[in-house]
Amino acid sequence: MNNRFEQLILQSETGRGTEWLSEAELLEFNEYLAERGYGVSRMEVKRAEGGTQPPNFGYGVLPQPFPGDDEHWMHHLDPARSAAYVRRQVQYAREDGALFDYKVWAEQP
Repeated sequence: MNNRFEQLILQSETGRGTEWLSEAELLEFNEYLAERGYGVSRMEVKRAEGGTQPPNFGYGVLPQPFPGDDEHWMHHLDPARSAAYVRRQVQYAREDGALFDYKVWAEQP
């Protein structure tokens, strides 16, 4: 058991979410969550450097879908799919040259 990630799970289930995580820690925590049946229900980002998109809309995971995002709710209902979605969001930020710190809210569907 990873005590750090267990503490982050407890934080992620509160209204405050986790403390700010680096990209590397987020990616490890994301996999840990999925292995335990959790999905990321919301992910907030704070720009560390680079990028061209507004951070709150371009790189995060929002609770409500954007118009036309018919697949949005499926990410919340399947932990493996949620983990893949978070990895894609991080990759999107990397491709844009952005580096962020992340705050996560998670839940078990």
